[in-house]
Amino acid sequence: MKGYLLVFLSVALLLLLLPLPALPRGESAAESTPDHSVSEPLPNHDPQTDEPSDSAVFKVRCGQQTVTLTEREFLLRSLAMEMSPTYHVEALKAQTVATYTYYCRRREAQRAQPKEELADADFVSPNEKFPAAYTTEKLKEAWGDNYTVYYNKLCEAVDAVAGKTMQQDGKYIDACYFAISNGCTESAETVWGADIPYLQAVASPGDRLAAGYESTATFTAEEMKAALSAEPAVSLSNNPADWFGAPTLSAAGTVDTIPVGNTTLTGVKVRQLLGLRSATFTVVFADGKFTFTVQGYGHGVGMSQYGADYLARQGYTWEKILQYYYTDVTIS
Repeated sequence: MKGYLLVFLSVALLLLLLPLPALPRGESAAESTPDHSVSEPLPNHDPQTDEPSDSAVFKVRCGQQTVTLTEREFLLRSLAMEMSPTYHVEALKAQTVATYTYYCRRREAQRAQPKEELADADFVSPNEKFPAAYTTEKLKEAWGDNYTVYYNKLCEAVDAVAGKTMQQDGKYIDACYFAISNGCTESAETVWGADIPYLQAVASPGDRLAAGYESTATFTAEEMKAALSAEPAVSLSNNPADWFGAPTLSAAGTVDTIPVGNTTLTGVKVRQLLGLRSATFTVVFADGKFTFTVQGYGHGVGMSQYGADYLARQGYTWEKILQYYYTDVTIS
């Protein structure tokens, strides 16, 4: 454990001593758990004239419909959804490979052992707005005069890493990603209870520069009682000041467990019940209100998107970014 802490502190210190770039202050999508028309390509990005094979498309379940997208179109829309186009192109490439790996794994699993509820789809849409909110028309509305520059930048990133995935032991990894860490990513074991070799905690101190790094959330006693009532195990006393006890923290700073009423919950569970931006938080009760101060945004496991942009601006290539956040993976 001492050796781990020395390595962690050394890496964190090294990254903090690197020159700080003029980072964008936009906020990327929080996390990924990611109109039937296909956007027309911009000049120099001609569509394939042949009908793509079944292995070269993603079939996305959107409500009661299944939308079929070519891999390239899926990745372009996903990249527009997941990461700000102001981010460094190397970060955009890293995000593309992570996204492609993540959904290739799900497509492979579904086609090997189909789940009846997915019907003819490979997986469920990552959110209710995808992919319809990321067509050419919608992106033109969102990006305005920057549309051509931003879209071509996404095309550059997607085309540069076409077909690249991450594997470990010859299998696609579960390439999780999220928006902003608390200064260190978290292990899958802490968040989900499963020790996954390539999803370990690593220092990501550049995230502390993000505009959305810290947030607060306040609740009245009645609001808190209503939110916690969704967890049947919780029973609260008549004194709100006694509802939360002192938390235990993981090595990365996430709330591991915290006493709540007559029971103990995980930080992940409290985040879920209260809609907090992450499971790294402190809570105080004063003047009749609970105030949570929260660091980071997302589940914290895998690649930090803001951290990827930070590393790219320090000169990291997309390969180095991925190998930094995912332990001992092969890229091919």
